Amino acid sequence: MIRAIALVDLDDTLFQTLRKCPPDVPADRLTPLGFARDGSPLSYATPRQMQFLEWLAETTHLVPVTARSLDALRRARIPFRAAVCAHGGVVLDDAGEVDPDWAETIASRAAPHAGQLADLADAIGGEAKARGVPVNARVLTEGALPLYTLAKHDHADADALFAVVDAAVPSLPAGWTDHRNGNNVALMPPYLGKAHAVAHILPGLRSRYPDAPVIGIGDSHTDAPFMGLCDFAMMPPRSQLAGGMFDGR
Repeated sequence: MIRAIALVDLDDTLFQTLRKCPPDVPADRLTPLGFARDGSPLSYATPRQMQFLEWLAETTHLVPVTARSLDALRRARIPFRAAVCAHGGVVLDDAGEVDPDWAETIASRAAPHAGQLADLADAIGGEAKARGVPVNARVLTEGALPLYTLAKHDHADADALFAVVDAAVPSLPAGWTDHRNGNNVALMPPYLGKAHAVAHILPGLRSRYPDAPVIGIGDSHTDAPFMGLCDFAMMPPRSQLAGGMFDGR
């Protein structure tokens, strides 16, 4: 029985890299849920996260809302059909197929920004080379569609990464988003964001389940806008979004 609609972020909410797993949980009690293309495990859930995921799967209409690409989402072993991925650039319908209406909308909005995204990647790459810092920047695409610029440090040195990006891109055009979480900097045009895609799918979900509360679950600042569209919001207490609000509890 569907008791609620759960719109759920994945990384650092339902699972995380081994480095981010709680130190008091033995490795043999972790469950791998996210995998690389070669099949090797990248992300793990704790026993409590597994219980939470199973509870969501049994009692809610579970919809992942993730920054992951469609390919990376399909390599996550979680139960889903409908989904929002690529920071809202792709929506899957209840059959697990790409929503053609949203794809058309995103394609029309993305076209004018392709050159800007490439310029940002080039600027970050040039600054990294000048500093001798191993930072890679590229334009993330779905198919041939450019969505946003992503920068990472080869050795997960977030401070060095942020310094390079700040020097290369001292400011963004109005309406753009500079999303930083761990060793990731995503520079996103105004049309891109989880909240835009959630606003697209919510009317249909509420029509199908008119009395079901909608729960938004996430960990990062870019999750907050889509969570704000929901009836209730949940977050891990040790997360970017929670900040220090639970300190001293």
